[in-house]
Amino acid sequence: MTLLFYYTLLIMFFYTIVAATSLSAFYVSRRRTFLYTTVGFAFYFFDVSLVFKDNFITPDAVFAASSFYDVGHPYTSIITGGGAFLFLWLAACRYCREERPVVRFAPVALWAALSLAAYQLIENPQWREFAYYNLRAVLQLVCYGLLAWWYTRSPDPERRSIMKSHRTAFFWAIGLTCGIILENVYVQLIFDPGSIPRGMWVLAERSPMENLLFICYGLAVLRGASVSLQLRARELPEGDDPLLAESIDRLLPLYSRTYDLSKREEEVLRHALMGKDNQNIASTLTLSAGTVKVHMHNILKKTGHANRAELAADFWER
Repeated sequence: MTLLFYYTLLIMFFYTIVAATSLSAFYVSRRRTFLYTTVGFAFYFFDVSLVFKDNFITPDAVFAASSFYDVGHPYTSIITGGGAFLFLWLAACRYCREERPVVRFAPVALWAALSLAAYQLIENPQWREFAYYNLRAVLQLVCYGLLAWWYTRSPDPERRSIMKSHRTAFFWAIGLTCGIILENVYVQLIFDPGSIPRGMWVLAERSPMENLLFICYGLAVLRGASVSLQLRARELPEGDDPLLAESIDRLLPLYSRTYDLSKREEEVLRHALMGKDNQNIASTLTLSAGTVKVHMHNILKKTGHANRAELAADFWER
């Protein structure tokens, strides 16, 4: 149990670091994706803390359970698990530019309803626990399916290129999620609870594969957040900055397509985001200052912003 104690503490500490780093990235970039991941990992921290409570804070209540197949904290787990999946899914939708409410909220709402129904309607405790916990993995597979569908149906090559860059992580996530299902099949349908002491029955609620999956999610969030924090840590120069230029070049093509900017407007916007004024942009692109001013006016009109500050805020929020 000592090893289990430190294992649980470590993963809870990791989720705290992810949430804190993501929140910091949100404050410096104002990208709502980071706000969603912050809340998502905060919810998952509390989800894991329920198991920690059962193991080490109130173990007598758990060890006295009459069945290996009891579902611990069924209603609270729907809130904590649902909150985690909802906000991480909102982050994915934001990243993929999906704004339809039914797509953003329906999968998690359906999962919550099915989980509640499974707990209340399935009488066999073994199958009740299996259905209750497996619905989490099913929800994730549904979300992966939607992401794959968006990729195949997207007419925007830039958006598909961005999604394709995460292909390896995507297949790893699918593999780990399938691993969760296999783990549940073994623990809840095949494993003989009589082979372990009653005091260890709480292990039925644990899912190392799910922990590993969320660690992978967390590493992906940390990677994205670190870029925003590195940018903020530097005083943005008037000239070229490799890190800033790399970030702009990665996001600009999709932003340009979203607002139907011309190639010249895209070039002007790129230099404006680098902190250059109209005169410097004109010198760099060999244009007149008046021409640059016209391009900036058209960019602001197409994007619906009143000034450069609003334009930059909108660009970095995406």
